[in-house]
Amino acid sequence: MLAVDADGLVDMDALHAALATRDVGVVSLMAANNETGVLTDLAPVTKAAHEAGALVHTDATQMVGRLPIDLAETDVDLLSLSAHKFGGPQGVGALFVRRGAALPYRPLLFGGGQERGWRAGTLNVAGIAGAGAAAEAARLGMAAEVPRITRLRDLLEAALVSQVGDCRVNGAADRRLPGVTSITFHSAPADAVLASMPDVAASEGSACSSGAPSPSHVLLAMGRSREEAECTVRFSLGYGTTADDIDRAVASTVRAVQHVRATLASAT
Repeated sequence: MLAVDADGLVDMDALHAALATRDVGVVSLMAANNETGVLTDLAPVTKAAHEAGALVHTDATQMVGRLPIDLAETDVDLLSLSAHKFGGPQGVGALFVRRGAALPYRPLLFGGGQERGWRAGTLNVAGIAGAGAAAEAARLGMAAEVPRITRLRDLLEAALVSQVGDCRVNGAADRRLPGVTSITFHSAPADAVLASMPDVAASEGSACSSGAPSPSHVLLAMGRSREEAECTVRFSLGYGTTADDIDRAVASTVRAVQHVRATLASAT
């Protein structure tokens, strides 16, 4: 496990120290964090890993379809993605394997020779076709969607910071996904806030871990306290999000946080 700094960026000194042991075969990092939206600068990671003889895998599930990624310039050996993150069907994903990468692997499933021997089993042709159509639609709309979603995210954050008070946006300001924001509302536990705004679909952490009893390991790794992590709400925006949605979300969130804070204050 590599350490990150307070903005969620990979500690490159820690990476170099791990690689210096010459006991690392694969470096695997998220291209974009699913809780904070923080982006990993993959170029120095791949350079350092390859110089040490290690392969590089990136989980680009959150990034593909949200921001451009050029595999001719990003020299990773493997890249994984999931179609449902850019409008495709659930249960369909893909693994990019760079031609010529020296991969000592064993198949996940044995049997047929599907997927060039990597994974036996009948292919989900309809799902694959749907993933391809969604990818094409995302590519065609990306130039307009990225600035639109970024603007809406910034409006959401600015409004909540100014109207709620005593809150903090988590993650590197200039290296984040357009459509994800993680906000800590101090003295307002996230579970109570979410229960007080049922009209807003948000979560305490990543959508994958929503409802988990433990505080976010992502935020703890960034140096947040357990209390801060437990007071953090993750909002996500997509192609269907409008400015009116942002206004309604801000109004509901402000009411919810104020209600929770007032309730807790009156109980002490």
